[in-house]
Amino acid sequence: MPYWISETLAGTPAFLWIFVGLGLPWALALLPRADWQRRVQTAAVALAAGPALLTVWMLALGTLAAAQGAPLLRFDLIFGGTVVMAFIGVVIAWRKWRDERHDGRSPTASAPPPFAFDERLLIILIAVAMVVRWIVITYWPFTAYDALWVYGYEGRLYTELGTIPNTIAYYPQFLPLQYSYGQLAYGAINDHAARAGLAFLHLGAILAVYVLAARLFNRRTGVLAAALWALYPHVGEWSRAGDLEILLAMLFTLAAAFFLLAWIGREPRRQYALLAGLMLGVGLWTKPTMGAFVLGMGLVVAIELVSVRFNLRAAWGRLQLALLTLIAAAPLGGVWYLRNLLLGYSPVDFPPAYWHSLAERSGVEFGWLLLALLVYLAYVHFGSLRPRPNWRLTLPGLGLVLLGLAPSILDPHRINLPEWLALAAGVAVLGAALARHARVAWDAELKSQARIVGCGLALALPYFVTWFYAYSYHYRLSFAIVPLLILPTAVILGRSALLKSLANAPARKSPLLKWGYAVLLVGLSLPGVVSAVYDLNAGWDYLWSDALPDDDARYRSGNAALMSVVSGLQVYLDEHPGERLSVVAPSVDRLPFFFPTHDIRVDDAPARLEQLDGVTYFVYGLPETRGAYEAVPQFENQVVSALGRTDIMRRAWGLDDGIFRYDVYELHLENRFVQPEPNGLAADEVVFGNFARYIGYDIGGLELWQGRRVVMHLYWEALAQPPADYSIFVHLRDADDNLIANWDDPVARAENGWYSTLVWDAGEFISDERTILLPDNVTELGAGYRLVIGMYDPVSEQRVPVSVNGQEAGTSYIVDDRISLIAPPQ
Repeated sequence: MPYWISETLAGTPAFLWIFVGLGLPWALALLPRADWQRRVQTAAVALAAGPALLTVWMLALGTLAAAQGAPLLRFDLIFGGTVVMAFIGVVIAWRKWRDERHDGRSPTASAPPPFAFDERLLIILIAVAMVVRWIVITYWPFTAYDALWVYGYEGRLYTELGTIPNTIAYYPQFLPLQYSYGQLAYGAINDHAARAGLAFLHLGAILAVYVLAARLFNRRTGVLAAALWALYPHVGEWSRAGDLEILLAMLFTLAAAFFLLAWIGREPRRQYALLAGLMLGVGLWTKPTMGAFVLGMGLVVAIELVSVRFNLRAAWGRLQLALLTLIAAAPLGGVWYLRNLLLGYSPVDFPPAYWHSLAERSGVEFGWLLLALLVYLAYVHFGSLRPRPNWRLTLPGLGLVLLGLAPSILDPHRINLPEWLALAAGVAVLGAALARHARVAWDAELKSQARIVGCGLALALPYFVTWFYAYSYHYRLSFAIVPLLILPTAVILGRSALLKSLANAPARKSPLLKWGYAVLLVGLSLPGVVSAVYDLNAGWDYLWSDALPDDDARYRSGNAALMSVVSGLQVYLDEHPGERLSVVAPSVDRLPFFFPTHDIRVDDAPARLEQLDGVTYFVYGLPETRGAYEAVPQFENQVVSALGRTDIMRRAWGLDDGIFRYDVYELHLENRFVQPEPNGLAADEVVFGNFARYIGYDIGGLELWQGRRVVMHLYWEALAQPPADYSIFVHLRDADDNLIANWDDPVARAENGWYSTLVWDAGEFISDERTILLPDNVTELGAGYRLVIGMYDPVSEQRVPVSVNGQEAGTSYIVDDRISLIAPPQ
């Protein structure tokens, strides 16, 4: 058995205990007794409740551990707490069962009708997709960007420290603490054991979508909605990432399902509102963007107030449901943000505004709504609904909508003003035509379903608007509301008489029709079934080709530059056992994942070299580190300016993988204040402008010829802060003082800048390295050539005066007059 399967299976029992042993009793305790027979709903709630209780208990232990300085995040303490909580849940559920049984109110469930042919096929396809995704989730360690720098890293950190350090103040801990739990149960740091619960959470999202549609409408709609979500290729692609988005979709959807059940009057309304609040609280305990659900509730409440003309008495019943939802969400939903405030941090940290500039804002983002529109137009024009809408209005309206959306779908760009105008006009025309049609053609059931769909879309709207304008740079960030956006399509397909007839057609009488329909469903579903397998870097065949034989190779797949840094740092640790590594890597956020207990500083962007005292390595990453220093002017950034100073920041290794590039610099900052001893020590006291003393030089040879590269070092001592950013000229002159060649440059130029004289510190010594290479037009050979140096302001071209032994000596100084130009050796 492959190691990755055995390690995952070793971690699975601990998660089964949480989802079943802890989650199931509490699901029964929380749900109305009449809902116990709804097994899918009970399972979905169990998959949310178990981890919620686990992580709250771990938060308490981790916080207490940080206060006492003792490692209390231990498996024995964690497991013991879950046993006690499970027992409490069992007692509550048992008493609920006992009380209703004694009262003679035990619910009886009638046998549900058998699943239709297409429903059974879709369930099988979902099951196959889940098997594929379990294999892929099991195969991969953490490799996704966010999972490396936040969730997987924090999971490792808490496992090793046994506490939640007070320095952690980013997103809430619902998922990272589950990763810690898996590794604590396994007994070692292990990505596969940590991720053993991911497939269950992925299943929970599918079940939640089914609950949403089945409880609000019917079972067929639930199956169709679950299939649309589960077989959505993007969901498959992202299933192994291990970040928050699929999990957040599960919680957003469950909260929406229970809130809408309460809102439309399903009993027990108050209990459903409380359940919605609990799911909202778990969502806020997962990610702050769940707060958009509260805005959606506010929009639904506002619509209600408008509909009753602001009659508070008429709206009071529903207003109470919204208040109950918020009250139930507050304890768990607010605990992490309150903790951050008490520790002096901002309660919420959102991504930098830079990411907003990457939002796509194209027609692609309207994909689910456009699909719903097309399906509905097909339904009303070609279905059994009578009368049909006026195609003279719907066709132009659809044309305008497509004119507004299609250009940015086919050629990705932000929707421009003419496209927005076309879209708005199309929506207006279609809205008028379809509203008129609905008034005469919709029956009571369809009107009721439309109101529920409208409430669901209103819940999703604030999230959608925020995502569209600020975060639409990646599809995964829309996952939370995709189930609500799927609802209109699922409802229409569930009503379709054509699909029902195909599903119920006798196989013996219409085999071609039946199997043709099956082939169509399989063909449409296949991309979603297999999408989890494909990897951008490893392709399709890695599962059976053994192209990535171990986790190290899998980390490198897509993270080659990062893993180059990791491998080098690990070599250092292997050669220095017991030493705590100290690395500064501004904004290289994924690096601490691999060294969770070492001093890996990614949050700071030091601009002064003294801030690097005691640090072993400095990592400059593209694009991250460049972004971290964007707000620091070049002539104030001593650290980046010094990257060309090989005497104090030697580039040890690095790699550019085409996406990321990392250069690792070995630090020898003590050399800044140690006077060098060059071979060409200056015989005189040579001072430039009263702020820099020339000490001497080294050169790789006094004989130059075409094609020869000679490395030269000029050594300086800073006597005072120079008044400007000066460059150094190095001239090759003949005996008659004619300029033969020049090598002018700022001090210690490197790819990211130079060591500007404006960042020199008085008392430090500076080595300026440059390469001497004769230009092609230098052909005259001979001896007695001189190297002459000087300083000048490249802006004004004014040279800096020189004094030699206290006497004015012009604006240049001869460092050597023994240079020979010779023919290239044979």
